[in-house]
Amino acid sequence: MTEKEKDDARVPGNCLDMVKEAIGRAKEEKLHAKRARRRTMIRMVSVSFIGLMVILPNVSMDVAQAMSSLPVLGSFFDVITIRDYHYMDDRFSADVDIPEIKSDSEAAGSINGKISAIAEEWVREFESAKADECGRAEIKVGYEILSTAPEYFTLKLMTYQGAGSGFQQNHYYTIRISDEKEMALSDLFPENADFITPISENIKEQMRQQVKEDAGKCYWVDLEDDDPAKGFEFSEIEKDQQFYINENGQLVVTFNEGDVAPMYMGCVQFTIPEQVTDGIR
Repeated sequence: MTEKEKDDARVPGNCLDMVKEAIGRAKEEKLHAKRARRRTMIRMVSVSFIGLMVILPNVSMDVAQAMSSLPVLGSFFDVITIRDYHYMDDRFSADVDIPEIKSDSEAAGSINGKISAIAEEWVREFESAKADECGRAEIKVGYEILSTAPEYFTLKLMTYQGAGSGFQQNHYYTIRISDEKEMALSDLFPENADFITPISENIKEQMRQQVKEDAGKCYWVDLEDDDPAKGFEFSEIEKDQQFYINENGQLVVTFNEGDVAPMYMGCVQFTIPEQVTDGIR
């Protein structure tokens, strides 16, 4: 008789069955735990990779363009530079990169058309100024893929024109990934909902707070009657105001130079707290 048989003989039959069953359960639980750890590691690697796919394009335009050759993951859109225009001498300078969203969707086609029209107009104006050989001129056109909430994709077109003083404009194009719809600000809210008033009032509050905390900041709000900028005072946002949704799911309202503040303030934006929009979204 083997040692195992001797041990089994000393254990009553029902107890032996219970021991064997417990050993089997322990092995099964160990296997499940191992598989769970493996699934967790796979999820962590996937999340990290997707995070890099979102973050890296925001770090550098060069990185964004280099990544355009990578396959699209899930609902991400591919963006490439379809045309570049560069020129430089002692009086004229142009640095233009025109992007295109690689998608067959109607929204992408519409956005690509808008971007191309803006960029081409800037190039035509630059070439005209250069041909006239009058004064100086500088233009820049570039783009950035913004890090947004998972259900949105936003492409930011950045334009700059310099001729003595500079003027910058940013254009934001947002697509809702679920149905590939190009979004306007009003599309975020139910039809006939008053989103303009609460958002505008919150922006004014943020303006006042920023001016209170930083004497170097200035917004056209609460102006005296004799203030030269009185006619430009910010009242409320437009129905189609430029915006994007950030990675935390918050609405960010954007303004170009000279829209709501002196030119030296540049392009400004305001993140709207969730409690302002939750009741109307």
